[in-house]
Amino acid sequence: MLGELWQDLRYSKRILLKSPGYTAIAVVALALSIGANTAIFSAANALLLRPLPVEDIDRLVVPITLREGFDPFGSPYLEYVAYRGRAHCFATSGVATARSFNLTGRGEPEHVRGATATANYLSTLGTKPVLGRTFSADDDRPGAPPVALISYGLWQKHFASNTDVITQSLTLDGRSYNVVGVMPPGFDIPGIADVWLPLQANIDSLPLSERAATNNTIVARLRPGVSLVQADSELKAISRQLEQEYPNFRRGWTVKVISLRQDLLGDLEGRVHNALFVLMAGVGFLLLICCANVANLQLARGVAREREFVLRRALGAGRWRIARQLLTENLLLALIGGMAGLLLAHWLLPILASLNPIRGISLAPFFHNFSIDQRVLAFAFCVTVLTGVASGLLPAVKGAGAHDLMSGIKQGDQRSGGDVAGRRWLKGLIAAEVAIALTLLICGGLIMQSFQRLQHVPLGFRPDNLLTLKMVLPVSKYSKYRQRVAFADEVLERTRNLPGVVAAGMTTNIPLERETAYDAIFDVEGRPLPNPNDVPITAHRVVTPGYLETLGVTLVRGRLIDTNDRADALPVVVVTEELARQAWPGKDPIGQRVRRIRAGQSFPWMTVVGVIKDVKEDLFNYRINRPVWYVPYAQVENDFPLNLVVRSRIDPTSLTAALRDAIHTSDPDQPISNVMTMNTILSGVLVTERFGAVLMGTLAVSGLMLASIGLYGVMAYAVKQRTGEIGLRIALGAQRKHVLALFMGEGMKLTFLGVIIGLIAAWSATRLLVSLLFEVNATDPATFVLVPLLLVSTALLACFFPARRALSVDPMIALRAE
Repeated sequence: MLGELWQDLRYSKRILLKSPGYTAIAVVALALSIGANTAIFSAANALLLRPLPVEDIDRLVVPITLREGFDPFGSPYLEYVAYRGRAHCFATSGVATARSFNLTGRGEPEHVRGATATANYLSTLGTKPVLGRTFSADDDRPGAPPVALISYGLWQKHFASNTDVITQSLTLDGRSYNVVGVMPPGFDIPGIADVWLPLQANIDSLPLSERAATNNTIVARLRPGVSLVQADSELKAISRQLEQEYPNFRRGWTVKVISLRQDLLGDLEGRVHNALFVLMAGVGFLLLICCANVANLQLARGVAREREFVLRRALGAGRWRIARQLLTENLLLALIGGMAGLLLAHWLLPILASLNPIRGISLAPFFHNFSIDQRVLAFAFCVTVLTGVASGLLPAVKGAGAHDLMSGIKQGDQRSGGDVAGRRWLKGLIAAEVAIALTLLICGGLIMQSFQRLQHVPLGFRPDNLLTLKMVLPVSKYSKYRQRVAFADEVLERTRNLPGVVAAGMTTNIPLERETAYDAIFDVEGRPLPNPNDVPITAHRVVTPGYLETLGVTLVRGRLIDTNDRADALPVVVVTEELARQAWPGKDPIGQRVRRIRAGQSFPWMTVVGVIKDVKEDLFNYRINRPVWYVPYAQVENDFPLNLVVRSRIDPTSLTAALRDAIHTSDPDQPISNVMTMNTILSGVLVTERFGAVLMGTLAVSGLMLASIGLYGVMAYAVKQRTGEIGLRIALGAQRKHVLALFMGEGMKLTFLGVIIGLIAAWSATRLLVSLLFEVNATDPATFVLVPLLLVSTALLACFFPARRALSVDPMIALRAE
C-alpha cells in the first residue's frame, strides 16, 4: 500500500512539473484562498478562542448597566450588593473601580492607571500573582494597612524585576503602600491597570448617592450548568426590583449580562463577533471559488487526458486506482498551495494586527498578538486537505468513470472538445463561481458603503492640528477647588504664550476617548417629564474658557463660555442642538434654564447662553447624536482629571516638550499622560468597521478576480479544444463575427446564470449584515444594480480575449490537424 502511495506521489510530481503553467495558476489560487482563510482564522483565534490570564474565562461574565436599554454605563454598588445577595446564577462575584494615581518617589513623577478592588474581585477572575500574594479578606477591611499589587510591567520598570519587591513600598498620591504581590505578564484588568489597591470600605454603610453611582465594574463567575441567557434574565429581574426599591436612583435603568471576553473586546453590541463571522463566511466563499477554479482546471485537463485514462483502463487499471491517482495529484497540489498560503498568512498577519477591530484596552498583549500557533496550524492543515479533496473529487470521479474503451481509444478530441457531461460540469462550476463572487461583491459593497458614511459623520469639531494630554491633580495637593482653578488658569496662560500655539483650553473629557465619561441627569425648568420613567441624560463636560474655540465647534446662536463665567457669576451652560431639541422642542433655548439632578444633592439652575452644533463626545454612541452640555470649570467643583487641548499652526507633536515644561513650571511634581493628537484618538473610533470594510472589500475583489480567471480559463480551453470545429465552421462559410458571437454567447450565458443565482443568494446573505450597516439598506437598490453590472462587464472582458483568439484560427491548418 505504501509502495503504491509513493508511486502515486512520484507520478503526481511528474504530471505537475510537466504542466508548469497549470501548476502555477492552481498554486497561486490555492495559496490566496488558504492564506486568507488562515489569516482571518488567526484573528478569530486571537480575539475569540485563545486562552487569557484568567481561570475558565467561558464562565466569567460582566453585568453592564444600561440607560433606557442601550446607553452603557458602569455598575453601581447597589447592583453589586443586590446580585451578591439575591442572584442564584453566580458562584462568586467581585467589584472594582478604575482609578488613576500619581506615582512619586521613583524618578520623574508619573501618572499610573490602577483600580480599587474587593478581595473577591481577583479571586473571581482566578488570576494568581507571579510573586507574593493577592488580597486577603483582612486587607479589604476598613482601616487595614495600606497594601498594593503591582503589574508585571511596573515591577520591571520601577523595581528592576527584583524578587525582594514584596518588602518594598511605593508612593501613590502622597501615601505609601506596601507591595504584597506582582501580577502575571499582560494582566491589567480592569482598564489597563498597573496598580491594584484593596477597596477597604463597608459598601453597605456608604451614602446612598455613592452606592448608586455608576462607575464600577462587576465580574462574576457562573455556577455550573447556568447559561449566559439565564444569568441575564435573572439580573434583569433583580434590576426591576431595584427600580421599585430606589425609584429616584434606578428609574430608567436596566442591565445586560455579557461574557468577560466580549467586555474586554469593547464589543457591547457584538459587532466584532459579527464582523469576524462575516469575514470567515467571506473567506469561505473565496475558498469555494478557488475549489471551483481548481476543479475546472482539473476537469479541463481530464478531458484532454481522457485517452490516457482509457488506455490505463484497457491495460488493467481499475477505476479506484485512477481515482486515487487523481486525488493524490490534487492533494499534492493543495499541500503545495497550503504551504504557500501559510507564508502568505504570515505576511498578512502584521497588516491584520494593524487593523485590529477591538475597542477594549485591557489585555492588549493577548488580543493584539495575531500569530500562527498550533490551533492555526491545525486549521490550515484541515483546510488544505479539505480543499484538495473538494477540488479533486469531481475530476477524480469523472476521470475514473465508465468509458467505452474502443471508442475512447479511437476518438479524436480536437473537434468534440470532450464529452457533453464534462463540458456541463465545467459550465456549472463557472456559474457557481460567478454566483459566489457576486454575493461577495454585494456584501463587500454594502459594508464599504457603510464605513464610508461613518467616516463622513459630522464630528462637530475640527480635529486637525489638535494635541491632547491628561493631568490628574492629586487631592493631597489640590484639596481646595480654587487651587485647581488657579493651576488650570496658570497652565493655560503659559501654554497660550508658546510659539506655534493658536489656542488652548481644558476639559474633563476628550471627545471619543476610551476613558471614563461623565454624564448627568438633567431637569428642564417648567417642563414636567412626559413619561415619568424617562431619564434624560446628557454628556457632562466641564470646560475652561477657550476650550470650545480650541476644539473648533460651530456656534449656532448665543455665545460660548468666556472668562466672565467665574464662580461668583451667574451659572451658565452651552448646549448642543440635540439637547436643545429634547429639552425645548420648537423653542429658542437661549435664556432657558436647566439643572443637573441627583438624589440627595442639590444643583443650581444654569442659564443657557449658547447653542452649538452636535458634537460626537461618546465613543459608544458614535452612530447617534447624544445631548451634550458644557459648563464653566470655575463654576462646577469636581475632582475629574484635566485634559489640556492645544491647537497649533505647526505639527502639534512638536509642542510636547514645551507643554511639559510649561506644566512643570507651574507644578514640578505634576505627572502628564496620554499625550496624543486628536487624529490619533479618532483612528481608534471606527476600528471594527474599518477592519470589516478593508478585509471584506479585499475578499470581494479577490473573488471577482478568481471568478474572472476561471471564466477566462474555461473559455480559452473551449477555444483550444474546439479548434477543429472552428476551422470547419469557417471553411463552410461562417463569418468570423458569428464565431465571436458563438463563444461570447456561451460565456455570457454562464455569467447571467451565475448572476441570477448570486442575486438570490445575496438577497438572503445581506440580512445577516443589518447590525453592521450604517445608513445603508441591506437591499440597497444601487448596490444590487451596479455590482452585477460590474461583474458582467468584467465577464465580457474575460470572454472577449479567448473568443478573439478563435478568429485567428486558419481553417486549412485546423482541418489538416484533424
